[in-house]
Amino acid sequence: MVILREYQKVGIRKIFDAWNPEKGNYRSVLFQMPTGTGKTTVFSEIVRRARLKSKLILIVVHRIELVDQIADRLASFDIDVGIISANNKPEPDKAVQVATIQTLSRRDPPPADIIIIDECHHSKADTYKSLWSIYPDARFLGVTATPARLNGDGFDDLFQVLIPIGQLSYFIKEGFLTRMRHLVCGSPNLSKVKTRMRDYDLNMLKHVMLDNMLMANLVKSYQRYAAGKKIIVFAVDIEHSKKIVERYTKAGIPAEHIDAKTPKEERKSILQKFRNGEILVLSNVDIVSEGFDVPDCEAVQLARPTKSLVLYLQQVGRCMRPAAGKEFGLVLDNAGLWLEHGLSYIDREWSLQGDKKKKEFLAMKRHVGISDAGVLREINYPEEADYLELIEFSDVIERLLIFEDFLRFAKKKNHKMASVLFKYVNYLIEEKASLSDKELSYCHKRLNQFGCSYGKKFWQLIYEQEKKRIEDEAKRQIN
Repeated sequence: MVILREYQKVGIRKIFDAWNPEKGNYRSVLFQMPTGTGKTTVFSEIVRRARLKSKLILIVVHRIELVDQIADRLASFDIDVGIISANNKPEPDKAVQVATIQTLSRRDPPPADIIIIDECHHSKADTYKSLWSIYPDARFLGVTATPARLNGDGFDDLFQVLIPIGQLSYFIKEGFLTRMRHLVCGSPNLSKVKTRMRDYDLNMLKHVMLDNMLMANLVKSYQRYAAGKKIIVFAVDIEHSKKIVERYTKAGIPAEHIDAKTPKEERKSILQKFRNGEILVLSNVDIVSEGFDVPDCEAVQLARPTKSLVLYLQQVGRCMRPAAGKEFGLVLDNAGLWLEHGLSYIDREWSLQGDKKKKEFLAMKRHVGISDAGVLREINYPEEADYLELIEFSDVIERLLIFEDFLRFAKKKNHKMASVLFKYVNYLIEEKASLSDKELSYCHKRLNQFGCSYGKKFWQLIYEQEKKRIEDEAKRQIN
């Protein structure tokens, strides 16, 4: 018996309410939950309940690998399925059918009351759009972690309502997803790479990413930050991926390559070796960015620049599932994707209408990183970010950057480091900001690095004394 999480129950209820003629009465519903939070479980339970009312269900996917995964998941709900895909014998008597869109578009469509489209951010393709006219009386459910298109267009021409369940920060805080670290390990120069179909031209991109220094940096960054961890590498194309494997193997790190053309049994064998830890590095091309579940995968390495926010978030999502002994998911960004799309784990607002202003919004954001030594630094140029961990910008981070300014000034003028403590405390009081635990820990650690070992209680005492002194001075001036 599958036990549903509370947020999954909420999502299921909202979907049925949206379909309900007496409530939402929507024909087409778009459902969003972050990668790794159990979207397949949600629609499997919807299928189970729909079958109790003798409904016929068609589930549509864009890749053959997803067919088997969904069929296995439905089996755990005691649901037997027919499969509509190449090299599979049709079973038209089955009430639930799982189909690849490619094969479905070439065959007579089966009867269906409910159409579920997995990874529905692909549904703007004509083969998907035709389903709405083929099934004029059916209810539709689109499921995705990333309801976004490369050109910023929305999905309001296909779906009538968007049901998002929870932000990443909620799922991370509650332990349903692991916390993330995003490390900048290189920012390739893409100024001469043209675009094709709204993304980088793959042939031109490959030649940039095959640069000897960039290739060497892949292994170097793995050895520096992820040595011994299982990591999935996302490459530009097959040649690039195989070259990456050669680099890792030469460095004595067990690695394998897979792509869509890798024979099915060989692919299964390689994936099993990766799960078992016999292979530490799995380099791939567009094969494990969606619907691939290795919970103890600890890291991903981004070696393919892309303008697609969807692809970026799907790739990062491969290491966000929690597992025993897993402290965090690690992103080694060797493709400069933080510049294109921002931090990998920030909360994002999704809309049926799309987000054509995404680029302008990102351009306004301030980028901040922290070094191996624990020093915060604002990033003004891409090359300044190399080997920094990206930090989400906030009011506290902005204040700590000012603290770093005070440190630099004191060092330059040969002032005593104790002066920084008093200066920062006075700054906080002027800004009417309390001394948070995060700030206290950071400032204490940084001053310790300069031999100024004031305890945290002393910081708090100085803060209270200075605050009282300033308040008393203000009262005297009034009187």
